[in-house]
Amino acid sequence: MLLKLIKTRQFISGAHCEVWEINHFTGNKLLAKVFVLNEHLKLELIYRLTIHRAGIFIHGQQCGWQWDNTNKESLVTDYLLSVQAIHEEIRIEICVPDPFLPGYPHVDRNPNDYPIVLGDFD
Repeated sequence: MLLKLIKTRQFISGAHCEVWEINHFTGNKLLAKVFVLNEHLKLELIYRLTIHRAGIFIHGQQCGWQWDNTNKESLVTDYLLSVQAIHEEIRIEICVPDPFLPGYPHVDRNPNDYPIVLGDFD
């Protein structure tokens, strides 16, 4: 399972983020909105998650997310515990939103109609 922690608004002390479940078969789903302090905010990479009743851990350290809603926190934790119970690995990508650019990220750098130059370049 792949989750994305998308930083939506950056502040001096931390960032407002959205936690998304990425699923190419059923579609992406917003799980929760959280606030993450800078000391708990990881670099923009992909990390392995471990879920316990005590919370969500990234590489053995508590994630330190501040949830908007405690009911949402327990629902998301229970959902991730059920995913982990079937021995599916859970990973999270820390990222920023995709920019609103035409063709992003589907820009073809090598189109089929790109001119082919034949010749001797000595």
